[in-house]
Amino acid sequence: MYNVMLVDNEPAILHALAYSIDWAAQDCRIMATARDGREAMLQFDKQPPDIVISDICMPEMDGLALAKWIADYYPACKTIILTGFPDFTYAQQAINYRVVDFVLKPTSEEKLIAALNTAKARLAEEQPLHASNSRALEQNLLIHQLIFDPGQSLLYTMQRIHDLGLELSQYYVLRFGVSDSHDDAARIAFLQDVQDMWREVFEEHTLYFVPRAERFCYIVLCADAAFSPTAGCNAVVQTVQQTTDFQITVGISAHHTDPLDLSQAAQQADHAQQMAEYSPQMPVISFSQLPVLSDQHATRITEELRLLQSALENRNRSAVESGLDRLFAYLRREAIPFASVKRIAVILYECGQGLLISYSIESLLADAATPGLSALLEGGDIGNVQHRLHDYLIAVLDRICCNATDLDDLIFQVKQYIDQNYAGELSLEGLAEYVHLSASYLSKLFKRELGQNISNYIQSVRIEHAKVLLRTTSMKTYEIAEAVGIADPVYFSKIFKKATGQKPKDFRAAESP
Repeated sequence: MYNVMLVDNEPAILHALAYSIDWAAQDCRIMATARDGREAMLQFDKQPPDIVISDICMPEMDGLALAKWIADYYPACKTIILTGFPDFTYAQQAINYRVVDFVLKPTSEEKLIAALNTAKARLAEEQPLHASNSRALEQNLLIHQLIFDPGQSLLYTMQRIHDLGLELSQYYVLRFGVSDSHDDAARIAFLQDVQDMWREVFEEHTLYFVPRAERFCYIVLCADAAFSPTAGCNAVVQTVQQTTDFQITVGISAHHTDPLDLSQAAQQADHAQQMAEYSPQMPVISFSQLPVLSDQHATRITEELRLLQSALENRNRSAVESGLDRLFAYLRREAIPFASVKRIAVILYECGQGLLISYSIESLLADAATPGLSALLEGGDIGNVQHRLHDYLIAVLDRICCNATDLDDLIFQVKQYIDQNYAGELSLEGLAEYVHLSASYLSKLFKRELGQNISNYIQSVRIEHAKVLLRTTSMKTYEIAEAVGIADPVYFSKIFKKATGQKPKDFRAAESP
């Protein structure tokens, strides 16, 4: 019996697929459904299917990006793509991502069964190949279970660790995360490509990679307590910064000697990596560097730091002040050790420094003589640390707000360029080059200022111009699509309906006098 996953953002289509054929007669069962590629990846965490049938056009993460991720991480799984438009470019990509069939919609029972048969035949053909690699696959699956689903029988788990030859007598867990300045497909490809860097840096040690959706990946690094992964992690971060436009942060767990502690080690790496995201000057943080706190305290403090970072990025002075008061009230109430308080202050200081650097559009740092770290931490009183940290963060806000006019002008330039060039090819990289910024920084600024991604803004501009053409001209739908910069008329119709609730022809009819 083959396990099948159905992926489509339309509930009606999911329902139709589920009941379109007699799955049992095809020796198949529907084990899971998902509304887009991202949700499908999370379903893989529970149980990888044998066959995935996915729509190609979906929000968040499309079918081709999902197919590539499956090909990279679950090569034994076969993917069938459903699409409403026969584009050879898509077909070529599908072949590259090892898609077994490319089925045009509306599909029929016969077409779907034929695609299933192709997938099942491919599975049978490749079974000997995958059997030769099954040990490595089973090792990674077991580590995955130990991290995300540790509630297995102790005796069974230990026996499986022994049978599979897992080297987990001494290890660290690393979590490296990727910034959200790229789309899902780009991040997934990068997470796969960067694995070679990790293997090269830690070539003398066994590594197990456990991907988690499209934002981060765990690495189980087998090494004794005398080995420190920090230098190697910094080397990977430096190489990534020098050779790509991705930004990564790394969290390192404490050293562990019990395989059953993998879930705990992963949580430690989680806390450390999240702290690294709040500390732009410290992209690699070890769990040993964090305040020694209970899980309850660590969770609460991490959340308060997240809120403070958000308030700083939004230049919300009152939220910064109230958040700082709330954080230090909690530290006092729970009698958090002063050494831990100072570590928390360092994290906020680094966050402030990172913001000053990110806002350096007109050499902002040269004019920003903020208090130094040593001055911030001198003295042995929690009240002094809070007072100095308050003054420091407000000084950061003052300097950022002084630059707000420049920022507003920059966003205006980007919007104006999009409004004037919507009919042509537009990309984040091209817009960033136009205003002399990095793509990641421009993406972050635009979303923060306008509350939407640049791609969504471009799409909304194109849809508004399409509305005008539908109202005022007799141009055909495909002509309008091309005129507003969308080459594929089928895709244009789909996003137009999603934005307006109507197909282009229905919109024209409703708007006609």
